[in-house]
Amino acid sequence: MGDNSYICIFSALFEPHVGGVEAYTKGLATALAKKGNKVIVVTMNTESASSEDVIDSIKILRLPCYNLLKGRYPFPKMNADYRKAWKTLESLNIERVIINTRFYPLSIEAARFASNAGVRPIVIEHGSAYLTLGNHVIDPFIHRVENILINRIKKYDPCFYGVSKKASEWLSQFEITAEGEIHNAIDHVQFRSKSSGRNFREEFGIGSDSVLISFAGRLVPEKGVLELIEAARLLEENPAVCGGKLTIAIAGTGPLFSKSEKIKPDNTILLGGLSREDLASLMLQSDACCLPSRSEGFSTVLLEAAACGTPPIATDVGGMQEIAPNNQFGILISSMRPMDIANGIQAACCSEIGLKQMGKNVKTRVENKFTWSETAKEAISAMEHAK
Repeated sequence: MGDNSYICIFSALFEPHVGGVEAYTKGLATALAKKGNKVIVVTMNTESASSEDVIDSIKILRLPCYNLLKGRYPFPKMNADYRKAWKTLESLNIERVIINTRFYPLSIEAARFASNAGVRPIVIEHGSAYLTLGNHVIDPFIHRVENILINRIKKYDPCFYGVSKKASEWLSQFEITAEGEIHNAIDHVQFRSKSSGRNFREEFGIGSDSVLISFAGRLVPEKGVLELIEAARLLEENPAVCGGKLTIAIAGTGPLFSKSEKIKPDNTILLGGLSREDLASLMLQSDACCLPSRSEGFSTVLLEAAACGTPPIATDVGGMQEIAPNNQFGILISSMRPMDIANGIQAACCSEIGLKQMGKNVKTRVENKFTWSETAKEAISAMEHAK
């Protein structure tokens, strides 16, 4: 690449909006910049932030938008500021294009922009199932829109990659063969060092002899939080598990918070939303992290837990195969059914190698294999392949 050329990363959602794709975009952009590349991130201005910005040497261009589906689906506001932003982008020398996620209007615009610039883009898939709101009336419509949008982006002949093996496999649903993976990652040292030191065990009276299983994520149907609460009830009725001392700590907010509060048994606590610093502290104190999700591209929470030496107990979602290829690193839950979740927690508590050794194993694996520097190398290789 020339000295004045840019790698352009399109991501419909980016900071100050918080989420997994946002963190992935920031991590990848920063790692590419550290390798000497000029990077610009183009996103939608969901939080009314400044339209142009520079964060850690990365240029940010935010386009005006409407926030649909409670902010989960930004739609372009095609006014004068929107057109001005595209003219700014067109004035730059863009030699490489990466598009995070395939089903946003920005992704289609990005593919069209790359085509006009003579660049074959990389599209990175971050899901492993259809987007859902948990509404049987609205969801089929959303699925139809996804199929329409994927057919539109396919017309620009991008190279498709998955953020995990599961994400790559999911692309076959749309008759797409992924070229490989550009994995999610974590700055494990930074995440641990940001711990607030908040003592959750002391705050909630959880003894050192009690097994603490944590969940972190939005309280929405696809995350399996209600099923986890029911599993906690089953385990409460069977006190022989974990010596009879078990606490499930649920961190997060969302539409299922009120219902979760009403139905939770005594062995379950709701922490509400946590800062990243408090989340690091929770993971450092937990014995395991349970994620009974229906769909994940490559769960950032599993990486954060593993970085703290906290083994995963999770369904076969994106990232689980990579982080825990066998039960030396974590426990695979066979389904989202409460009984299967309870059995998974019981298997972890009764593991022959023990939760502490399992945690050491997964921590070492993540530190060695899932760094942003390695992900940047995968992205650079993919961009070279796309030439």
